[in-house]
Amino acid sequence: MVFSRGLSKSDRELAGAAALAELLCGALGDLGLGPANLNCRLATPIEIRRINREFAQSDHVTDVLAFPVAPDEGSGFQLPPSEEGFLGDIVISVRTAATQAELAGDDPQAELQLLAVHGLLHLLGHHHGEQGPADRMTRATALLLGQHAARRGLPEPRVPQLQPRA
Repeated sequence: MVFSRGLSKSDRELAGAAALAELLCGALGDLGLGPANLNCRLATPIEIRRINREFAQSDHVTDVLAFPVAPDEGSGFQLPPSEEGFLGDIVISVRTAATQAELAGDDPQAELQLLAVHGLLHLLGHHHGEQGPADRMTRATALLLGQHAARRGLPEPRVPQLQPRA
């Protein structure tokens, strides 16, 4: 878990309370991906906009970005042996997540957890460009967040239905 230097103290505290490292490690175990690892950066809206513009050619602030390392079929790209099991990078805008949660009347920690799992599922090849894949991704998100909540003795979280989007 990497915290952007530009995060406010309150955003750092919010992200810390969301226990995202514990959530992601638990989700990797729940999925049977034992020796897998990933990077998760907690960023400012300015930083995620820059990353989105530079790497996704989309010049706007977003809540989460995922950059899977899995190569395209037939590309010939191979990870070095020291990086086998590396899934990729997730970037989450903490302030954007908190604002979205506040506008929806939701818990900001739960929104950060939802975005972390969403990013992880993108690293694993899930997409939500069509209704069928969006439904599968919603179910997978609910399962992983539910298992995390159960480990912590918390009620099962509400997971909104993903809408198809490319």
